[in-house]
Amino acid sequence: MGDAEVDFWTPTIEAFKPLQLNGPDLTPKLLKRPPFRFIADIVTSINARFAAYDHVLSPAQLDVTRIDSKEKKVEYLTTLVKYVGFLLGRKIDVNVKKIVSGSEPEKTNAFLQCLALAVGYAQQDKARRAKNSSTEVQEPSRPTTATTATAPEASNTVTDSLPQHNMPRRISNYVEKAQKKELVMREATQFFNKVSGYGYLKLDQEQSMREVGQSIVEMYNELKNNTTATQPSSLPLEALETAINRQIEVVRQVSLLQEENDTLLEKLEVLLSS
Repeated sequence: MGDAEVDFWTPTIEAFKPLQLNGPDLTPKLLKRPPFRFIADIVTSINARFAAYDHVLSPAQLDVTRIDSKEKKVEYLTTLVKYVGFLLGRKIDVNVKKIVSGSEPEKTNAFLQCLALAVGYAQQDKARRAKNSSTEVQEPSRPTTATTATAPEASNTVTDSLPQHNMPRRISNYVEKAQKKELVMREATQFFNKVSGYGYLKLDQEQSMREVGQSIVEMYNELKNNTTATQPSSLPLEALETAINRQIEVVRQVSLLQEENDTLLEKLEVLLSS
């Protein structure tokens, strides 16, 4: 198992590469414990290049220097977490207060990856809202004269004056799918390596399932037919408790692996069906 440090920041760096932001620099040092200002600067950079999230933030929230209290930081992040979850169709598993305190860097990185992934969806949602709002305002007072009927309608928004596929700064669905595929495949590879590290099956080697099954049956029969009288353990009580606790920890880790496997399978199914 080991105590090796889990690399949760590289997927974040990879998720932002297609966006080609002008800043801030996504370094491992900052991503290992992302400070609030760093996160806010990322959002500001996204808005400067893609205008993706500025429509869900208040004017005060768009000015990072005015977010100067814990309450304002929590409100700012809550807005983004809920909106990104809405765009991706799932709940983002993160506590905004812990993002502010820097106590859950791994989940914070997962949120940042979702933030990058949802940029294209945010632009689409923004365009849809602008179009609906424009329609609601213009419909009741639309003139019916022949002269005005043939004139092009005026618009104050870029999203209304251009076809949706020609919107500036928009990320194509191909890029979004490529990002999602890269993230899911990276997670699958990491899970594969984790299981291969201590699993009974050697996932990176060809094995006959018949032989593996036969060996399991033989092990079962040996245990079943073993009539040797059980002797009390010669281990000291403290050592025995330690051994039992280790076994309990192994069972817990297997349970966590099962949950991780189920989550990964769901992501792969979504990826294959999209």
